[in-house]
Amino acid sequence: MIRAAFFDIDGTLVSMRTHEIPASAVRALEALHRRGVLLFIATGRASSEIPTSVRALDARLPFDGFLTFNGQYCYDAAGVVYRDCPIDPEDVRRIVELAERGVLDVAVMQRSGQFVSGHSPRVVESERNVDSLMPEKDLRLALAEPTYQFCAYVDPEDTHLFMDVCEHVEHTRWCDLFCDVIPAGGGKPAGIAATLERWGLAPEECVAFGDGGNDVPMFGCVGTSVAMGNASDDVKGAATMVAPDIDDDGLLAACRELGLA
Repeated sequence: MIRAAFFDIDGTLVSMRTHEIPASAVRALEALHRRGVLLFIATGRASSEIPTSVRALDARLPFDGFLTFNGQYCYDAAGVVYRDCPIDPEDVRRIVELAERGVLDVAVMQRSGQFVSGHSPRVVESERNVDSLMPEKDLRLALAEPTYQFCAYVDPEDTHLFMDVCEHVEHTRWCDLFCDVIPAGGGKPAGIAATLERWGLAPEECVAFGDGGNDVPMFGCVGTSVAMGNASDDVKGAATMVAPDIDDDGLLAACRELGLA
């Protein structure tokens, strides 16, 4: 029996075309809620950057928890934090120094907000995809408070630029434009593990929905995994089932196929 569902945001719960939650997806979550299924957001976004549409839905159909920064900062509906794992400060300093030297562009992601080192075409395209504009700030602010994640705007073959100088990080990739730099041993699996322990859940009692490369590790932590139709072939191949595109009522179709709606 499914007792909990985990949802990525961009391209899974929120349309990349309209930047809104489709009405059919809302109906799917309402059906899950009526069944007593626990609802969790599992996103690479910062806790301060949850889209307005998700916050509006949360106000009337509360999510039971949020796994933000790819699972590095997790909190329940009451705001109680049950996982808090920022990047090692020395690795933060090393990545900041690379960005200051122009080796790569980065976005710095902290609880108070996020900012970028510059607006290269790659950064601009990434912002356009998620309908979010980040300010440019002094990169040294990354050292002023805990940094939970960097977005490094590099190709897959260039991740060595930061991996060669850091000691306690790993990376995961949602799309071709950038990768997320997170603490070693972290990621959505770590957030899900903390959530399962917090609520006394077994993996086989959980379903996860996603569309990006950073969702693939999450798929391995649950009994049922659903790749959206807009996902890449690699992501689809890692899931136990494939749903239609989010814009083609994919969430609702998947929940109906699973007997949950």
